[in-house]
Amino acid sequence: MDPPSLAGTSSSSISAVHPDIIETHILTRLDPTALASASCASSRLYSLTSNETLWTNICNSTWPSTNHPRLRHVISSFPKGPRSFFSHAFTNPDMATSSSSINLDCPPGLISAVDIHFQERHIFSKVVETETTDSSPFRVDLLEPKDPVPTGIPHPVNEEMYQEIREGLKLSWILIDPIGRRAMNMSSYKPVTAAERRWLSTGEVHLRYAWVFSAGQEGSSLEYVKCGVTATFSASHTGEMHVSKVSLHLEDMFGKHLNGKDSLAILHKGMMGKRGVVKGREEEGRRRYDAYKKMRRIKILLGEVRKPLKRQRTLDTLFLAFSVFIFVFLVLHIFF
Repeated sequence: MDPPSLAGTSSSSISAVHPDIIETHILTRLDPTALASASCASSRLYSLTSNETLWTNICNSTWPSTNHPRLRHVISSFPKGPRSFFSHAFTNPDMATSSSSINLDCPPGLISAVDIHFQERHIFSKVVETETTDSSPFRVDLLEPKDPVPTGIPHPVNEEMYQEIREGLKLSWILIDPIGRRAMNMSSYKPVTAAERRWLSTGEVHLRYAWVFSAGQEGSSLEYVKCGVTATFSASHTGEMHVSKVSLHLEDMFGKHLNGKDSLAILHKGMMGKRGVVKGREEEGRRRYDAYKKMRRIKILLGEVRKPLKRQRTLDTLFLAFSVFIFVFLVLHIFF
């Protein structure tokens, strides 16, 4: 005898499960990606997965800095609260690919929410508000020189320990527009460069994180823009590493730091632009950075090639002008 079908019974439907059980014992165990997928299954699950407390807890566990009172207020003002904020900060940002003019109606300031984890252990958080000016280079420094933060990470004494530290340190830098209610993560999460072995001489571990945007201005120095994050960990007298420096800036294709006006315009386009896939930020960050370095070398090489060509054209023009002058002078001298 065939077993009875459960398709029409209430016990096989999610509606038969009490909402408290779903919220408390099921949804809280899902990661953000699975939670987002569950929200698409039915209108009931969409309602349950839209619970603000649920997404607030996810934001706080992913980025402890979001528990800051200033950020809690800003995040609550997003269209769908912490769920919208998480979507902005978790997806891979990209620049709008069109070559249309940049909207210069940008916010006068931004909020930086930065978190550093080592092997899934939270070691550092900082929230900073930055007002930018049009002319000065855009740069955000999180720490004062005499304000290091202990990490509990032992100072490396060999290459193996150093590589363990480098691979274990994960950095997130979320830039937030409190007026436009937009956010994006500017970090590759893991370092994009091999390493600078300062720990052998100065005792410092110097790591670089980055995210590269396609600005869409083909042929210009802003065709691609790199958002660079540097983190320096110094040795202490106790033998552990301290976070001594964390900073962010934007560079064009020639490595020039962008000023406040250009930076805000680029960041505004990034926040308003399309978003990429959720997975693979570390790999995508390194891929973009490597491509950026190759394009930068080509641009610099082409610039170096153009210099002697331009110099030769200038000399040719001067020689032609001089020849014409001599010819005219001789003609005037012979006939007059």
